[in-house]
Amino acid sequence: MKRIPTLMLAVALTAGLVAGCGSKPQDGYNKPDLPDNDAPPVTLKIGQMPAPDGLPFWVAEAKNYYTQQGVNVELVTFKSANERDAALMGGEIDGMLTDPVGAITLYASGTPVKIVSLGLGATPEEGIFGIVSAPGSGITEVSQLKGVEIANSTNTITHYVQDQLLKDAGFTDDEIKIISMPSVPLRYEALLSGQVQAAVLADPLMTLAKIEGGNLIVTDAQGDKNYSQTVIVFSEEAMKEKKEGIRRMLLAYNSAVADIKLNPTSDEYLQLMVDKANIPVPAKLAYAANGIPISYAQAPAKEDLERVITWLLEKNIIDHSVTYEELVDTSCLPKQQ
Repeated sequence: MKRIPTLMLAVALTAGLVAGCGSKPQDGYNKPDLPDNDAPPVTLKIGQMPAPDGLPFWVAEAKNYYTQQGVNVELVTFKSANERDAALMGGEIDGMLTDPVGAITLYASGTPVKIVSLGLGATPEEGIFGIVSAPGSGITEVSQLKGVEIANSTNTITHYVQDQLLKDAGFTDDEIKIISMPSVPLRYEALLSGQVQAAVLADPLMTLAKIEGGNLIVTDAQGDKNYSQTVIVFSEEAMKEKKEGIRRMLLAYNSAVADIKLNPTSDEYLQLMVDKANIPVPAKLAYAANGIPISYAQAPAKEDLERVITWLLEKNIIDHSVTYEELVDTSCLPKQQ
């Protein structure tokens, strides 16, 4: 069976996390009064990967919400997280979609960034990372993963999720094994070919692996804690010089979220994900059946970030602790009425 064409469509989607459904737009997300002066709108350059968590940004762009809010937003797509992070550190972009592991590591290593909102992952149901066993492996229960080398990318959000899921299942540190396989397409192919017995994947590859005969063993969507999350971060310089623009961008973002919630199975939004994030057909059909889950802009929970900080310290990925208050700035979040 040839899988490469589907893979090429899905390679960059592993950072995507999506969730929530159906509610009305809230009054607090209405357009603010535009400035009376003739000053040009603030321009924000925001880096992202071609992944489902970019959907509200794409909807806001398609519906001209940024212009309505009086802000110019340029969405810059990167092929890798390293390229995206380097662009932020070099001042080429003002902000980006990343994950808590990436944001905290950047901050602790001397790049001053602020988390202004969650992207995805406000509830456990929004988590879409999971551990999938290989077809024919015989692994159908989480307990069978004790001592099994699981293909994953080390020192990343997926590594964090793997550790948390297995510890929740009662595993000790010695029982959790990982084999480094950073390349997502290689990891996916190694799983389906039986070269590895299990792998950590995100949708849509998680769904595709199930269709190809793999078993979904455990996902954080089944738990009661938030592990899989993405966050919207901006550089310290942007927070100082472009705060009003960031606030207006988040208003446009929430307008887009409201639209998605009102019609979570809309082909318009599904097609945007196909076009922008290269969603393959099987995953598109799954979204069409279940709806596109998403959440309004909001601050990450303190306990969720502190759990990530503790893990990063334990793994010696960062060499000193940082606080929630240092990382998070909620001053740009729209007020919900």
